[in-house]
Amino acid sequence: MKSVSRQVTDLNGARHVLTRQIGRGGQGAVFEVKGGRLAAKIVFDSSASRREKLRNQLTQVKRLPLADLEIARPLEMLREPVLGYLMELLTGMQPLSALCHPPKSVASVKAWYFETGGLRRRLALLARTADVLSALHGKGLVYSDPSPHNIFVSESSDAIEVRFIDSDNIHYSSSAGVATVFTPGYGAPELMRCTSGVNSLTDAHAFGVLCFQTLSLVHPLIGDSVSNGPPEREEQAFAGAVPWVDDPTDRSNSCSSGIPRSLTLSSRLAEISQRAFGIGLNQPLQRPGVSEWAERLHAAADATVLCPECQGTYYMNAKQCPWCDAPRSGFAIAEFHLWDPSLGEGSEIVSKPSGDRHRPVIAAALAITDGETKVITRRHVNGQAGREGQRPVIALKLEGSRVTVQALDGATYRLTSPTGARSAEVGPRPSSILLKQDEASWRLHLGSIDTLHRVVSFTARKAGSK
Repeated sequence: MKSVSRQVTDLNGARHVLTRQIGRGGQGAVFEVKGGRLAAKIVFDSSASRREKLRNQLTQVKRLPLADLEIARPLEMLREPVLGYLMELLTGMQPLSALCHPPKSVASVKAWYFETGGLRRRLALLARTADVLSALHGKGLVYSDPSPHNIFVSESSDAIEVRFIDSDNIHYSSSAGVATVFTPGYGAPELMRCTSGVNSLTDAHAFGVLCFQTLSLVHPLIGDSVSNGPPEREEQAFAGAVPWVDDPTDRSNSCSSGIPRSLTLSSRLAEISQRAFGIGLNQPLQRPGVSEWAERLHAAADATVLCPECQGTYYMNAKQCPWCDAPRSGFAIAEFHLWDPSLGEGSEIVSKPSGDRHRPVIAAALAITDGETKVITRRHVNGQAGREGQRPVIALKLEGSRVTVQALDGATYRLTSPTGARSAEVGPRPSSILLKQDEASWRLHLGSIDTLHRVVSFTARKAGSK
């Protein structure tokens, strides 16, 4: 990114040195501030009317209930002649666009994809991004311009922090005819056609685009016919007049670039993408909301396993690594069921009919590769969303046919054998349990056995074969 050396002054008279440019959009650019956890947004339009509008918008944003969200809060306006403001921003962050577009200099896109965190990290980052956006919608607000340029993520490939910048974008829903700001390629077709204002479903379209693009490295509306066509063809695509790249019935805009969706999308992510860019492209009420994206992204990230050969991550239902063809390692599945003691002894796990049998209802599932550690969070324990849902509760480490279980929250949990004949307690000290191959082994109760709660059953799976 471009490096600069420029000094700006805020309204309190404090001077700030801007270092490198870390983001750029249609309205302006974002720079790191030397010597602190700050960033500065510099707006290109420095007119008096734009300055007054920005000042009023920041005043409103400061009053909004955003303290519990991963949104960089605006702190202070900058003095003339510069138009802009200071915001909070963690150091060591970069725009999400850095994970969408491999540099032209890279020799191997696959190697770059792995170096930037691979599939699992992208799924986790997108799930957290969806959590923030969904929580914002829950407050009756919309971000209005979600794009990979104003959503920042950790630079480190093993970290999954997320921050939304450009908080001056945050609004209540608006009506058609009201001037709106959106990034070309991410604005919903109804915004392109000026038939709607911003709302939670225009945010959902933008999120769906950046999600598909981050995972598969291709824009869902820019297939070969658009990228090789005249400029107006792209405008038509963004306005919803062209089939999306994976339309199952119309292949006129199929795409030969990017990473195959069979590698990057779980079946449930492929289905939600079809609804988002199929019927939902021009029928906003049929478009999946951001909270549904969040749930499916979390589930997809949980369902990935690690390849010990190439260090790539992929979905656990594959028998071999799709990146290098190495056989899948042995792994375990931690399945989360609902335990309802009111159903009677022996029937406490809630189930549903499946043919002539009853199958346990799975609320969540976590794949653990041999030698890997995974963490049960509050999201797994009680379905809690957002930042609270990320709090760690229990660590699980698989070694061969044994899982080590350790409470991380200071609480004590109960382990019982499938028959209930044996039991043990799990606390801050690690406890080890032996798993049976392809058979539910032990149950970890995430609440009192006499009350409604979730319970985890563990099953070992054999290594795959070519």
